[in-house]
Amino acid sequence: MTERPPTTILGSNVQSFTLANGLRIYLREDHRAPLVSVQLWYHVGSSYEPAGHSGLSHALEHLLFEGSSKLAAGQYSALMTRLGGEPNAFTSTDATFFPLTLPSSRLEVALEAMADVMASATLSDTPFARELSVVMAERREQVDNNPLALALEHHQILAYGTGGYGTPVVGHKADLEHLTPAAARTWYQTWYHPNNATLAVAGDMTLSQLQSLVMRHFATIPANRLPARETPSAPPLQSRRHQTLRQPGQYTGTILSFNLPSQCTAQSGEQAYALRLLPELLADGLSSPLQRRLVLEDRTLLALRSAYEPWQRGDSMLALYAFCSPQVTPQIAAERLLVEIESFRHSAPSREDLQRAKARLLARQMFERDDIDIQARAIGKQAACGLDPIALENERQDIEAVTAEQVGQVALEFLIDSRAAITFMHNKESAHA
Repeated sequence: MTERPPTTILGSNVQSFTLANGLRIYLREDHRAPLVSVQLWYHVGSSYEPAGHSGLSHALEHLLFEGSSKLAAGQYSALMTRLGGEPNAFTSTDATFFPLTLPSSRLEVALEAMADVMASATLSDTPFARELSVVMAERREQVDNNPLALALEHHQILAYGTGGYGTPVVGHKADLEHLTPAAARTWYQTWYHPNNATLAVAGDMTLSQLQSLVMRHFATIPANRLPARETPSAPPLQSRRHQTLRQPGQYTGTILSFNLPSQCTAQSGEQAYALRLLPELLADGLSSPLQRRLVLEDRTLLALRSAYEPWQRGDSMLALYAFCSPQVTPQIAAERLLVEIESFRHSAPSREDLQRAKARLLARQMFERDDIDIQARAIGKQAACGLDPIALENERQDIEAVTAEQVGQVALEFLIDSRAAITFMHNKESAHA
């Protein structure tokens, strides 16, 4: 099999090439240390899972490197650790990926193991039973016995509906109890192919070196026909949705979210980057209106944080996690948040506030990308949701080009009642329950 010629852009540090079997490879050279981060990203996660089969991708993440034609169960982690590596694995809504940072001189061993697993993972019953018990223990510890995590799970379902992004990555308890080795093998045979994967590499490696190694170990793995992909969609947005949760040990507070476009579903690049700055201006930083008025001035809230995931193949959401001061109910906190957000909608940010928000966002990116693992992760996330990682090199200028009017427009258009979902969180044992 032959590879397609490498592509890059003038002044870019990200280079790419694609094998004839569809595997996409990206490299960001960084020669400051003799290390390399190599990450194999499969473009499948919880948002792909059919009803009744949640947790499949996460379970397979645990199982995939537990045996292949060249390595017995447990040998991959032991070997990579012995070579100075730090093997790990993660599942998200749109991807399952296996990051590994190790000395660049040992990269070929890692690529050989990753290719072998792609071609011949055994997925036998014995490690499946063991790893499924680990997954169910994770579910109990991280969600069922964690009131805030359980509230977040319920809120995802409220905001996104029962399918797509409403599916918990770890899986529903009832679905995990009925998960079988046969289902895991079918999921592997359906999605885990080179034409549904990205190899993201950052560190002390040249393009010619990487091309030689990747061709040697991945080029003979055949592509496979993939199922049709449906983009996850939110439920019809006709009116505000809300729910009340009462749990022992729960923080008293409110989760308020708005369904927003992602980087993939935004109507334009200008809109996408204006959305990236929206949480910075609204809720992050001491000068933001929600922090200043609700946390610092009138003390309605003890704490407030925001979250927005731009890298999703479907629509995303801006979520605000607000924790109430004593004697303030979740309902009052939500009312105050909505009043301040409505005021924010009708006034474009000042030039000074916009510059501060841009500086915070760009500074975070600069410090994060000093880490080769985060460099490779940015490439993988971009590719897994269908965007071109080469465009990452233009992010700074795209963010700097956003105007106050553009941010004001996305606030006016998307921070509206029909896009809102609210979860009122009560401590079941408190006086306000």
